[in-house]
Amino acid sequence: MATSTHKRLRLLTSAVLAILLLIPTGAFIYKVTVLNYRITNILPQTEYRVGLRMTLDGGEGRVRVATYAPADDVRQTIREESQSAPQVFHHTFESEGLNRQAIWLGAPVPDGSEIRYEFSALLSAVHFSIAPDLAVPESYPQSVREHLQPTEDIQVDAPEVRERLRAIGADRGPLGERIQRIYGDTDSLGFRTFKGTTDALTALRLGEASCNGKSRLFVALARATGIPARLVGGLVLEPGSKRTSHQWVEVYIAGHWVPFDPTNHHYAALPSHYLTLYRGDEVLFRHTGEINFDYMFTTRERLVPSPEARASFSAFNVWDLFARLHLPFSLLQTVLMLPIGALVVVLFRNVIGVPTFGTFLPALIAASMGATGLVWGMVSLVIVTCSVVSARLGLQRLQLLHSPTLAILLTVVVLSMLGTSLVADHLDLEELARVAHFPIAVMAIVSENLYLVLAEKGVREGMKHFWGTLMVVLACYLVMNSMAMQVLVIGFPEVLLLVIAANIYLGRWVGVRLIELWRFRRLWRNEEVRA
Repeated sequence: MATSTHKRLRLLTSAVLAILLLIPTGAFIYKVTVLNYRITNILPQTEYRVGLRMTLDGGEGRVRVATYAPADDVRQTIREESQSAPQVFHHTFESEGLNRQAIWLGAPVPDGSEIRYEFSALLSAVHFSIAPDLAVPESYPQSVREHLQPTEDIQVDAPEVRERLRAIGADRGPLGERIQRIYGDTDSLGFRTFKGTTDALTALRLGEASCNGKSRLFVALARATGIPARLVGGLVLEPGSKRTSHQWVEVYIAGHWVPFDPTNHHYAALPSHYLTLYRGDEVLFRHTGEINFDYMFTTRERLVPSPEARASFSAFNVWDLFARLHLPFSLLQTVLMLPIGALVVVLFRNVIGVPTFGTFLPALIAASMGATGLVWGMVSLVIVTCSVVSARLGLQRLQLLHSPTLAILLTVVVLSMLGTSLVADHLDLEELARVAHFPIAVMAIVSENLYLVLAEKGVREGMKHFWGTLMVVLACYLVMNSMAMQVLVIGFPEVLLLVIAANIYLGRWVGVRLIELWRFRRLWRNEEVRA
């Protein structure tokens, strides 16, 4: 009877597994062959969240602070602009030729005032091909001619500039050849950071310059040979904080403004992390003198659905659903990747034998680390855990009841998270400061599980569970943040049926755990020798 029941159960399990394997396989084939799904259309775009923090000491007089704000163009889309400043300031945006300015006016302004301006930017890379036989035009439209004129810092008519042009052979030949020689000459200059403005002649005489010196010399040489050129100022966006902006060049070729960056070696191209703030030989910040002004740029990356992703998957388009509901992509990642993380936890607990706090707590912690990143997320977890352990050891002498003790530990969790955020913000560690984004419920469960293990099994066993949890959190984070895995699950969510199938298989796992094999390795090795 028992054997018959076991056979029926095994057949039922096999049938369920077969169905769970066939459905996603069939759906995948149908989408690719009939609905013309393409993996490339699933790939998300990188959106940059850029924050500018300006601090200043004001006074009783009128204070004016202005900076250039990015505008939409063919390669960048700006959205979700926001600003915050003390109530004494009045904020406006003003157009200035090709550029936008963000302006704050106020009086009186207390010392230590802080102005914040944030926006999101979707950027794309560009690359131009220049025909080798393209001739230098004899005339240009009126709007372009001003970019042939000399300025105080771009000395087009200086004898040294003309002589350099002849020396590198850029005063003759087709347009493409001239530009290539100018680019090669300015690209070969040594790089050296200078404070303030470096004009074209200074860069030429020194043979080295920063980005603004190289770019001004490029523009001077291009204008001197009859090709309109202008400076562009902006940011090279990378996660983190910095005070440095960047300058490059645009050259008017065949009706297009073509970008060049002799500092970072980009010829007729720009990568997808260059943000344009202004065009022309401008100063990024303008403010009332003697106000002790300082600033800092902070950049974060996040993934958002591309237009192709929102348009392609009409059958079951989770990207478009979340976009229409104005839900962040990070939430979509969490929702769809949690079952994958849970499967990783099952593998570590049931097959390998690693002890953890809670069954699926490591997957939830890994999902919460999307705001802080892996390293600072681990640091945050260690800080909170150490706080709970310290509080637990202190409360042990008071011999309190279980529920009040847990309530106190929850308060310790909250205070440690807030304290960590405050200290990290003071140290400009933005990723660590976002520990406050960790769900309080998740950290509360961590503290409760840690308390129970410490109370029932002691400190040694508690530390074993703690390090096991860290190991599994690391594995979950790596798997759940894998771009390949995210692309697969987002484009083909029926893959989650395979996760169910894997859990059903592991649910009937009766093999020895790997840790047990290692623990008793001497025993089974001795048995092999005896055999």
